Amino acid sequence: MKKLLAMLLALCMLFALCAFSASADGVGGTAYPNPLQDVRVRQALWYAIDMDAIVDALWNGTVTAAHKSLVPEGYWQADGLTEYTYNPEKAKELLAEAGWDGSYTIQAVYYTGNLLDTITVIQQFWADVGVKMEFQLLTDNLTALLWTPSPDGVHSAVDWDICFAGTNALTLGEFYNRHHSTAANNSTVLPDPTLDALIETAKVAVTMEDQKVAYDSIQLYENENVEVIPLFYIPSWVVTSSHLDMKGNPAGNDQFAYQKNILDWTTDRPDNTMYTNTGAVNFLEHPATNPALFWHQEVVFDRLLNANQSLAPTDGQLAESFEVSEDGTVITFTLRDGVKWHDGEPFTADDVKWTFEYYPTVPGANSVMTDVITDTKTITVDGNKVTFEFNNPQPNALTVFSQWPVLPKHCLEKVTPENFSADTFWQNPIGTGPFKVDTVKLGEYTILTRNPDYFIQGSGNIEKLYLYPSTDAGDENLITNAMAGQIDYAFCKDSSQVQQLLNLDGYTVETVNVTFPRYIFVNMFER
Repeated sequence: MKKLLAMLLALCMLFALCAFSASADGVGGTAYPNPLQDVRVRQALWYAIDMDAIVDALWNGTVTAAHKSLVPEGYWQADGLTEYTYNPEKAKELLAEAGWDGSYTIQAVYYTGNLLDTITVIQQFWADVGVKMEFQLLTDNLTALLWTPSPDGVHSAVDWDICFAGTNALTLGEFYNRHHSTAANNSTVLPDPTLDALIETAKVAVTMEDQKVAYDSIQLYENENVEVIPLFYIPSWVVTSSHLDMKGNPAGNDQFAYQKNILDWTTDRPDNTMYTNTGAVNFLEHPATNPALFWHQEVVFDRLLNANQSLAPTDGQLAESFEVSEDGTVITFTLRDGVKWHDGEPFTADDVKWTFEYYPTVPGANSVMTDVITDTKTITVDGNKVTFEFNNPQPNALTVFSQWPVLPKHCLEKVTPENFSADTFWQNPIGTGPFKVDTVKLGEYTILTRNPDYFIQGSGNIEKLYLYPSTDAGDENLITNAMAGQIDYAFCKDSSQVQQLLNLDGYTVETVNVTFPRYIFVNMFER
């Protein structure tokens, strides 16, 4: 199959340099009915792509084929979805039913250079079922060229039929809200009262149970109607050494916080140290932008809630319990008693109130978090209870409270938001978490030690985390440290490093399907 795809790619590349014809088959000239409005055509395009072969031959298995949904397998993927695996005969059948005569040339755009080979092979797969496609790389003002809504709900504001693109989302609303007829970045999905109603329901679903039902309904509807064509998910990887035993705790999306139960992990190293990455390069990063990309953000601090490996909020962490009002606008947390900051000061409800009033003021604060918190009407404290009242139901609120940690008011309340990231607090931050900052040698290593006063003791023996420096762009020294036997756990986003790690003895690499799909936007408006 790899040889076959290589031959197809070579042939297709001969045509890849052709100009993007604005007058091809009526597109861009005289208005023609849009054949992509027919769901059978969209289904046929999906069936005509052998995504498994593309993943194997072009991506060396370092991405995961998508056959059902924008959402990868796991908690958030709906049951009962149609699986659009490669079926060219089915594609031809659907095209014939739709009256496709092959005269229309699909005009495609993309803006990510590493998709060129994939698009080129898809061009050939579609040609095999009688669909012509031309494509071009966009390099100018992408927002204007890609994400401009229809001016009248009928005609397109962009000059293309399909777009190869991708989205990296913390919450499913980031995918599906843009398919609403009123969305400012919806340039492809026709007004659809049924889909609008499903999205509106999801927008006011606050509890995980209600969100699961709401997003499952959207997935089932979009899977049948093919508003987009998912291609593959870009995963992340968790690397572990033979020294480490995670005691059955699953790997998850390490770009965010989830319940690892690290205090139960064990190591056979005599010094009870776990060697890992995401240590400080120039400073220990604050969590207002990336809440848990680095180890210190995740284990030095605590959140109000836990999340599982699929990032679904579960039970309380700093909160012993929580309640959501029937209308979804009020969330009340009852906090644990006796929790202390690493400097011995008591953790209080005032820390929670101050933290979430402060976060949105920090330059570069994450938009998912700020969108939720800035809709807060009041935050009230009553003993060990903190109540958030929102102007509107906030479907991302529980996610925010499971991702963004509580900060010590007594250490930071005098720091201006503009100076937050540069404050000396981030040279040796204190939290309430299971590990404390011990030593920071910028650009060399960071050492975290186990917090003996933590409110959960755990059954494991790891007493120290030795963090090698790395950035949010990755760990350029991961292979060197792994070859030296000095990595026990690492979060990796580089597929080329994964290939090298798979060839090293004593290491296991686990693929984590994160919500980061590459997919095809299908423009159904008249052009």
